[in-house]
Amino acid sequence: MIHAYNEQFLDIIQRKVSAMFELAVLEEHIEIDAFAQNFLSSPVCRALETADPVYALGKSANELLALILDNEPLNIETSSYASPEYWVGWVLAYAQWYFNKPYAAIIAAMPCSTILGHYFPYHEMDIMHSMDLIAKYLKPICPLKSIRQKRKLSQTQLANLSNVPLRTIKAYEQGTVDIAKAQAETLYSLAQTLHCTIEELIR
Repeated sequence: MIHAYNEQFLDIIQRKVSAMFELAVLEEHIEIDAFAQNFLSSPVCRALETADPVYALGKSANELLALILDNEPLNIETSSYASPEYWVGWVLAYAQWYFNKPYAAIIAAMPCSTILGHYFPYHEMDIMHSMDLIAKYLKPICPLKSIRQKRKLSQTQLANLSNVPLRTIKAYEQGTVDIAKAQAETLYSLAQTLHCTIEELIR
């Protein structure tokens, strides 16, 4: 897997993102998802995604937070290094590096409040357990599932209406079987039942 930047910068950036989240929530009293949106809309976000040394090495977490919030730096450093909010930043920065995806893509798939909700028990585990969790959120929804849900059909209802086995539909939606390799008659039946094209099912 190709990561976002050289690993030598990872620990530094993790500490700064973690500190920013902790200070924003605990000192500035900003709700964690609201701060995440402030972060995403700032130049700090893109700079840290690419380990820009001006930001990653040249500025403290307080200075970065001040840039994001457009105010004066706080006269305080992170106090605990162990708060749930600090952990959210730690996991988020690692995920951005590990998956080589923009912070926006990760937060859109798994909001910071959702990450925070997994503090127990994940903060006690190896960080790769958190990456496995985030990977599930990042996994794109199968077109079949998306279209089925838009038609307000359960898997069982779709199976009955299309004469495609329920087990097969579940396998397609879970990604354990590639729907693009399904028999033409199966694809046709699903498309007819869902009032869509075969191309929409296998995109």
